[in-house]
Amino acid sequence: MIICSMLFTITQLSPPSKKPLFKQIFVLFGSYYVLTCSALTSIVDQYLHSEIIVFVIAILAYSLINIQRPLMTVFMYLLPYIVLIVGTGISQQNPTILRGHYINGSLIVILAVFLTSVFYYSRMRDFISRKTIERQKAELEQANRELSVANHELQESLAALDESQNIIFTLTFAMESKDPNTRGHSERVVNYALAMADYLNLSEKDKTLLRRAAVLHDIGKIGIPDYILNKPLPLTEEEWKTVKLHPVRGEAICSKLKFAQEILPIIRHHHERYDGTGYPDGLKGENIPFLARIVSIADTVDAITSQRTYRMARSMEYALDELRRCSGTQFDPFLAEAFIEIYG
Repeated sequence: MIICSMLFTITQLSPPSKKPLFKQIFVLFGSYYVLTCSALTSIVDQYLHSEIIVFVIAILAYSLINIQRPLMTVFMYLLPYIVLIVGTGISQQNPTILRGHYINGSLIVILAVFLTSVFYYSRMRDFISRKTIERQKAELEQANRELSVANHELQESLAALDESQNIIFTLTFAMESKDPNTRGHSERVVNYALAMADYLNLSEKDKTLLRRAAVLHDIGKIGIPDYILNKPLPLTEEEWKTVKLHPVRGEAICSKLKFAQEILPIIRHHHERYDGTGYPDGLKGENIPFLARIVSIADTVDAITSQRTYRMARSMEYALDELRRCSGTQFDPFLAEAFIEIYG
């Protein structure tokens, strides 16, 4: 019977809250049955041999292996205990032996309740810890999977971004290659603009935007006929109107590119003048985007110091004098002074 009791209970070693109701009821009544049978067996045994060893072993064995709630277990022990006490009281006439059975039976039940409580909470604590670890592991695996997917998508986005930038930068350099006089212009504008950004302690984000804008600021010239770009004589009014459209065309070209969205205002407004007489929108002063004002100075300085079909290249000193002369009219005076401080 003891072996049956242990085997029966071991098969139920899972938290009661996780078992179906019918299974909990089955375990409950099965436990009552096994323990009550051990009490009845001990009644017969004590009548024949004055011993209740079967009850003692059954109670202790059950207390070590059961995982029912302590309060439920108390009632499980109570019924066989009452059966044992009543049965031994009827069948045992020796008061000394009877008193020993009462004392031993009571102590065994108390000990069993104590052991049951200790092992129950220990097992439940282990169970909760195990479930917590399993849940955290599952969450970590899910997070890793999501991170892997996000990383893959990021890599694809970066690859697409690099490809887009490479394409548009290639177009820019291809455009410059049409005109020997402007070859390398964008690269030099980048260098001037970044030198000003370092001097002004601008953020890394602003430097990135300046770099992109400086490369792409004249991309709109790709639609201007070569004869206008390379004309050695002054432009006609119609030709000048065509040239003045290149900031708007550049903005339109770059508007389809995700990486260029933040530099569209720089491309559009790098030919605005501080006094409001520039193009295409006639913006004035602080209304001109700050980074566009930087590109404007860098663009103008390189135009002055580079050879053109209609004139020879001029010195940096000449360009700095032009910045001083046009400070407050064509250029932001603060930024003009900053450039002069760097290259003067």
